[in-house]
Amino acid sequence: MTKPKIAILTIRNTYEFGGVLTSVRKLYQFCEQYFEPTIFYLSFDPKISVSLKKFNFKNQIRHTSYFGMNAVEIGSKYAFWEPGHYKYSLKLWEEALKDYDYFIFKSGSNIAAYPLALLNKKFAIWVGTSYQDDREQRVKRLSVFRKSIDFFAQLKMKNIEKEIFKKANYIFSISKHTRKRIDSILGESRENIAVCGFPIKVQVKDKTISRDKNIIAVGRFSDPRKNFDMLMRAFKNIYENQKTAKLYVVGSKPSQRQREVFSSQEFYKKIIFTGSLGQEELVEFYGIADLMLITSYQEGLGIIGLEAMSNGIPVVATDCGGTSDYVIDGKNGYLVDVNDDVKMAERALYILSSQDSYKDFSNYSINFIKDNYSEKKFEAIIKYGLVTIYPELRDLFDGKTQTVTTNIVDKLKELSL
Repeated sequence: MTKPKIAILTIRNTYEFGGVLTSVRKLYQFCEQYFEPTIFYLSFDPKISVSLKKFNFKNQIRHTSYFGMNAVEIGSKYAFWEPGHYKYSLKLWEEALKDYDYFIFKSGSNIAAYPLALLNKKFAIWVGTSYQDDREQRVKRLSVFRKSIDFFAQLKMKNIEKEIFKKANYIFSISKHTRKRIDSILGESRENIAVCGFPIKVQVKDKTISRDKNIIAVGRFSDPRKNFDMLMRAFKNIYENQKTAKLYVVGSKPSQRQREVFSSQEFYKKIIFTGSLGQEELVEFYGIADLMLITSYQEGLGIIGLEAMSNGIPVVATDCGGTSDYVIDGKNGYLVDVNDDVKMAERALYILSSQDSYKDFSNYSINFIKDNYSEKKFEAIIKYGLVTIYPELRDLFDGKTQTVTTNIVDKLKELSL
């Protein structure tokens, strides 16, 4: 039997890690069970996009593979003007999507779903953050010229964001924090929104503290949102009280200039920069890690925190959005204010101070993941949203969607999710 086609819209990652790509892969894997999925994204490759430098004045459609997933790229026009990224290429989007009946979007902010809103499709979106939260720290690093263009684009971009949320037939929010931001943007609380989270499999049954007190931080530390400076200050405070402590920084490094600020200090010798790792290599580091630090200015959810907890690793994180969904003070870790490196160090040292209390933190982490971030729960919520938009999919999902997901959504409402 031929599977129906579903279009998954997103943004294009150039790196093989990060929350957006991880979520897109998970969504693609879910869709493969029932549909023939294809990833769609806007491309700025001058071979298929308008480029004055390359004397190319025509944008095109290109079929490709996106980290092993079937994909279609839509060439851009006038890349410097963000409000026109999708509108100026709309005819190509209409052509590329014409053979699809089902549509779902996954990315950080919702902007890449704009073609679906412009073409009046019925669609679902799975969002991690608001447009403003997504870019607040990064815009500070733009050149003066880019900042001036960005200034004039912002009002239009905020209107585009609101239009997409209003036209979306169902919204999956990755966290309660993001759900509140969506309500604020819309000016109302709507019924067609559910907190979806991210599914995580528990990896261990038991964990104890190592002799060295190994700490791990995972992320694109070249991204200013990850707040590398706070991570350094927090670890310095930990090291001054626990000389055996080591910090493994996993992911893309911050700039040489940022690292040089700390490189001459004693604690810096106990930091290992691993660079970006594949999932199997990352699992090995989770195996030796005792604690995770998350120092971000903003996280839609922070999947890395869930991954740590699934490995029995407690988490001390900034209260930066999605982390408040799963870091429960005194149970599986602690939340601290952004840039409060002193408090972060105090909480980290407390967790690592006693083998008995550490086991309590670790066991709570494992059980919390089992109870709140299961694959079954994730799939049920996705199915419920899709059936709400496309009732005919109930039969495709084996007739189980209505019973299973109604119970879950009722429970979510009771928990004010």
